[in-house]
Amino acid sequence: MKVTRNEAKEIILNAVKTQSFEVVTLENAYNRVLYENIYAKYNIPESDKSAIDGFCFHIEDIKGYPAILKITGESKAGDKERKKVQANEAIFTMTGSIIPENSDTAVRIEDVEIDEDKIIIKKAPKKGDLIDLAGSEIKKDETILHQGEVLDYKKVSLLANLGFYQIKVYTRPSIGIIVTGNEIQEPWEQSYKAGVKNVNFYILKGMLEPFADIVYLGKVKDEPSTMNKLFASALKQNDILLSSAGASKGKYDFTKDIAKDIGLDTKFTMTNIRPGRPLIFGVKKEKLFFGLPGYPSALLINSYDFLLPAVKKIAGIKEYKNKKITVIVEEIIKSKENRVDFARVTLSYKNGKIFAKNASSQQTSNFLSTSKSDALVIVDENQGNINEGEVTEAILI
Repeated sequence: MKVTRNEAKEIILNAVKTQSFEVVTLENAYNRVLYENIYAKYNIPESDKSAIDGFCFHIEDIKGYPAILKITGESKAGDKERKKVQANEAIFTMTGSIIPENSDTAVRIEDVEIDEDKIIIKKAPKKGDLIDLAGSEIKKDETILHQGEVLDYKKVSLLANLGFYQIKVYTRPSIGIIVTGNEIQEPWEQSYKAGVKNVNFYILKGMLEPFADIVYLGKVKDEPSTMNKLFASALKQNDILLSSAGASKGKYDFTKDIAKDIGLDTKFTMTNIRPGRPLIFGVKKEKLFFGLPGYPSALLINSYDFLLPAVKKIAGIKEYKNKKITVIVEEIIKSKENRVDFARVTLSYKNGKIFAKNASSQQTSNFLSTSKSDALVIVDENQGNINEGEVTEAILI
């Protein structure tokens, strides 16, 4: 069952169901996805506060400059009692302290002369200078963060500033990974000429772990009975099951048959992209299965284009689609009609523009060029070659 790239993306994303929520504390909120909008519980600042260490006063009491004001007290950050300033008086205020009653302007301590219990202001300030007014940063009930936003350290610290400690986030999906093939070796195992190192697990783990809980179920040889038991068990225990290799039409490519045996409704088995045409996608209730190609370059491109957006959507991320950038091609990017080519490119920046150049070999078997590439230029099925100097789109990887 062959489908186009666009058909495959639509089928996959239509099958995706977002997770439920759980409540976490801020210490455990990093890289989680908000389940609901966050509204400010109060103004920030909550009251008018001094933006500096200096002196607050009522500017309309000053008739001319230089002005001499008497120092009558101080207001420290954290003081609950609000001081009061009278005419021709000033109160020393520290950064973040509540400004005294009747005051409306502040000057920095370094901008005045201090003479015992008096200050001399030589240069006229403007009314409201260096005062952070209540609600000037955030107003009560204002929408601050939105459902589907990923919480980085800046947003987590903003939640702390807003007085939130427990928040609702989407439950992370569980992804099981199986690597198939008699030839597969783990990196620590001694190499032999016919062996192939397990690159695919590390691609998938690094790409998906920010958004999901990864369960590595190990490597399995091309033995249908063993594969059947492992795949069935893994699908029960995880929201998404991934396998690499065995997705094509070779003598030992059993993944399509295994998918049928464990009750998956297979939606398609091939797309029109290169590298990596073989891609098996199936569903069982709300569980998803991706049978990915074995070549690391093909697996990476399939995973980035089809799998990653689906995982982000399941994880609750609102902006789940891969972001595109505009690039200028520095050398011809070859393509054939009736297929979508993903050209691996390196990027450079010149005079405010982004340029793309082939990352050496475009052979599917060459993973070095893939690992050193910065982006993928997508050549649509009816586009043909992209010539030097042409402008096109790419996705960062």
